[in-house]
Amino acid sequence: MINLIKAEIKKSGLKIPVIGLWLFILYFSTILIRKFEMTETYADLFSKFYGIAPLCGLLMFIIYSGAYTKEYDSGMVSLINTTKQGKKQIVKAKWIAHGIMTSITNLSIFGAIFISAASKFHFKGLDLPLKQLWYFGKSSSNMTILQLAIITSITIILGSFLFAQIGLALSANSKSAAVPFIVGAVIMGIPYIIQGFIPRGITKFLGFTPLWGMFYGQIIRYKTPFTANIFLIVMFIAVMIILPKITYKAFTNENRK
Repeated sequence: MINLIKAEIKKSGLKIPVIGLWLFILYFSTILIRKFEMTETYADLFSKFYGIAPLCGLLMFIIYSGAYTKEYDSGMVSLINTTKQGKKQIVKAKWIAHGIMTSITNLSIFGAIFISAASKFHFKGLDLPLKQLWYFGKSSSNMTILQLAIITSITIILGSFLFAQIGLALSANSKSAAVPFIVGAVIMGIPYIIQGFIPRGITKFLGFTPLWGMFYGQIIRYKTPFTANIFLIVMFIAVMIILPKITYKAFTNENRK
């Protein structure tokens, strides 16, 4: 299993287009933050991280999109399907590998922005409450910058694995890598785009979407109802249970042409 996971990471994640885009986003992340007042710079940390969410999504779905279509195009799926345990291990290995790969890329991007901001003040001020930052001023939150950074790191990992399941399910049910890429972009893009066109009182309900669950600062900023947290947990569990079955069924469909 470990060898399969390593092979999947190498096949989907260690490609020149993926590495090139990843390095570009990392570099871009380091130059986004400039030194202003301490509270201004730390507010920029979370503002700019959510601002580059489309780039994170682009990188993720480039990694996910061809996960199964490559097997279909090469005819390897027919060989894999001859062994019962082989196909189960492949599906499992792909889920773990893509979750790990996108967790690493997304965490590194957040880490680059976080270090860029915190290093400007020698990592001081991380105990400041969020309500002192303009980005979270209306939230009245007493959560500290460091606490939100830790929570965000956790939600990034969970979000990466959730979107991995979505991307893999789309890839397994598609003949073209373009389909999971486009549908994935829509799933992530709609909450991001409509945020600027709906009243603030309604905006907080975007906290029920996977995008805001992953970029947790938005939930704090807009004082999303606590029930959103429960909904996101239930959704995560449901996705982890249901989508692998859909993926497995599609991947092992012997009638696929």
